[in-house]
Amino acid sequence: MKIVIIGGAGYVGLITGVGFAELGHDVIAVDRDEERVKALSNGECHIYEPPLAEALVRTLESRRIRFESDLSGSVGTPDVVFVAVGSPEGVDGHTDLSQIESLIDPLAKSLHPPSVVVVKSTVPVGVVSSMHAQFAKAVSGDELPVEVIVNPEFLSEGQGLFDFMNPTRIVIGGGSEFAQGLMRELYKPFTTDSPLPDSPTASGVPLIETSIPEAQMIKYAANAYLATRVTFINEVANICERVGANVETVVHGLGIDPRIGTDYFSPGIGFGGPCLEKDLKSLVGFSNRYGHASSMFQTILELNERQVDSIVEKARTAVGGKLGRAEIAILGLAFKAQTNDVRSSLSLRIIEKLLDSGAIVRAHDPVAIPEARELLPSVDFFDDPYDAADNAEVTLVLTEWPEYRDLDLEKLGSKMSQRRIVDGRNVLDPVRATMANFTYVSVGRPPGYPDF
Repeated sequence: MKIVIIGGAGYVGLITGVGFAELGHDVIAVDRDEERVKALSNGECHIYEPPLAEALVRTLESRRIRFESDLSGSVGTPDVVFVAVGSPEGVDGHTDLSQIESLIDPLAKSLHPPSVVVVKSTVPVGVVSSMHAQFAKAVSGDELPVEVIVNPEFLSEGQGLFDFMNPTRIVIGGGSEFAQGLMRELYKPFTTDSPLPDSPTASGVPLIETSIPEAQMIKYAANAYLATRVTFINEVANICERVGANVETVVHGLGIDPRIGTDYFSPGIGFGGPCLEKDLKSLVGFSNRYGHASSMFQTILELNERQVDSIVEKARTAVGGKLGRAEIAILGLAFKAQTNDVRSSLSLRIIEKLLDSGAIVRAHDPVAIPEARELLPSVDFFDDPYDAADNAEVTLVLTEWPEYRDLDLEKLGSKMSQRRIVDGRNVLDPVRATMANFTYVSVGRPPGYPDF
């Protein structure tokens, strides 16, 4: 098929475009960011995900994908158009729909009915129906107007291309029999029980065909549930610290229960990143507009912010109660390991709170320094974690990069003015840290742990 991806230089758009190109489709990825379009056209991937970068080069060489910055001149007559533009959090906490709204008129003028527009962007319930009406109004004549349907993404940063090729389910919301038939054909390599030899995709993937609101709520409910699990285990961890229990033992005991498991049960600094918090706020916002005040989800947001504050307080306690002029090393800037994404990174939020309290911050991350530097110009960044710890009174571990687990703690301690660690991700071996004469504080373990 001929596929157009609008927002094709963003995370979801790029993975969707490269993924379909890998499957043999002809893809045009359109994005208004001309610098990214130029870089991607040259095979330069701004997203840290090695398999994606390799697939980008392959699909460019095979001429299955190309990148354009002009929407009106590149759409033509595609079989399907995917919308994967950003839907960030607005200043009032509601979803900023400006990117969606700005493309409707130019897209309507470029398409030739009948056309199918598939929304991958996560937008509040009601927005897609409004888009459909706007497209219908913009398209003249008696032909079938542009159809707008929903196909939410379930990608995890750091393994997005793998998730695209191996989805747990494919959700299609809305559409006529024509539109649904088109999407069934597009996803046939995934849903068939008898895949072709050497197929790069999973097979037998469930295809869920729903209404538009149901498809959108599946996406919102999934992210709300994951955020709830993170908050739940952090609340358990905070209680464990106070009653003398080790949360890791508690997680093990919980996870054996097949109804519970251990996914998203890693105690730490809370949930961040470009999706969970934003989507939870959006869910609270539009549910209020529909007459339902979701106190549960609002409380989860508040508890997540409180978890950030608890890490700051651990740092304050470690340096004797006053952060002013305290030199603090930060290990980890990305919102999670295996990505360079710092959007809504709780590490950066913690750094901002430390800076507001007068602390001096020195930071390291294996890949996310360029992105973090744009947001935190007053922080000193270092390519070596030991240099970041030079003269530090405490080191905070805020991203679960594997290389931090293997730090030379003797070398780290020799750099610092005081041997203190606040492990916000429970990455380090507490026994090894204590044997290296560190005062070691983590999440969900009692004071003085480990006790020899």
